[in-house]
Amino acid sequence: MSNTPLQHLLDQKSYEGHARDYEFSGTSMREHWTSGYEDTMRTLKHRHWIAMPPEGDGIVVHDVHRQE
Repeated sequence: MSNTPLQHLLDQKSYEGHARDYEFSGTSMREHWTSGYEDTMRTLKHRHWIAMPPEGDGIVVHDVHRQE
């Protein structure tokens, strides 16, 4: 079995509904880009998340939004 590191970024705003699938205004896109950038910076602070997991561990998932 091969190892697969996985980073799943999902941050749905409470005010977003079905329009999130087709709402591409400048304001909403800047908000999504900023959120993605902040999630990436937060992820890079956890260098051990980026390392390949030990052989045989399969998939390892890290939640950047979960408080530890």
